[in-house]
Amino acid sequence: MSIIKETIKFNNLDVNIKFPLGGGMGFTGMQQEVDNLTLATENDLINPAIDTEVRKFKYQPIIQPANLLFMFHAISGYADSFINAGFTQAEIDSTNINLLNSFFILDFYDKFDTYTQTKIFTIYLTKVLGSNNNSSSYNISAGVINQLYYMYVPEWYIDTMKLSGSTATGYTKFSFYNAKTGNVQLFYNYDNIGLSTPEKMYFKTILDLNAMTWRFTTISFPIIYIYELYNSYAYSQRVNNTVANFDNLKQNYPTGNTFQTSNGSYSTE
Repeated sequence: MSIIKETIKFNNLDVNIKFPLGGGMGFTGMQQEVDNLTLATENDLINPAIDTEVRKFKYQPIIQPANLLFMFHAISGYADSFINAGFTQAEIDSTNINLLNSFFILDFYDKFDTYTQTKIFTIYLTKVLGSNNNSSSYNISAGVINQLYYMYVPEWYIDTMKLSGSTATGYTKFSFYNAKTGNVQLFYNYDNIGLSTPEKMYFKTILDLNAMTWRFTTISFPIIYIYELYNSYAYSQRVNNTVANFDNLKQNYPTGNTFQTSNGSYSTE
């Protein structure tokens, strides 16, 4: 602990000395104190900037391409169909804007324990309509390079994991942002249906740090069964409370082609 000694001179008069409750005795002026407070508050409100340099890892097929099967739940049951996701056939056929603005989210974590895990990176599948618009299944292979083919892994994570070996094991979680409802629909690993721990939601993922490739390790491979979690309202609501939706509306410009600066009105002349 540092001790600051100061000498105060006075002429036999009553003196009131004020000590701040915080006990901080920084040798700064008023503007510097304001700047320090602003900086401290800024760091409390937002995350400090980190190095975002990433490396591109490509999918590593083991025996055959992986087939990601996103199974949405509806009254009729589960199906890999955007009908079950809440879209009508007419919206699908016409590539409705709400469907085009929907996307899948892939979050990669170092652990499946929600209390100790760190999210390493996130990638998105924004082109949800493929060759078969009705289906919400996607192949990942060298011949079908979609947005899920590559993972973009932070450099700092690669350097950290290389200290203990040539591979890194992470846990992937999937979700779907539905632009029609403004909600996030959650998925779990159907191979883990018998589990009651957080691991149920995750797909074990192996990164080869030397070859810079990645792959899933699931029981059902090459089919990756990704089922919607529909019967856990509290958990789903907690996730949706973190989503901020807004109406991105087109502006209606005034008619006319001349702006009268004198009175602020528009003219058709």
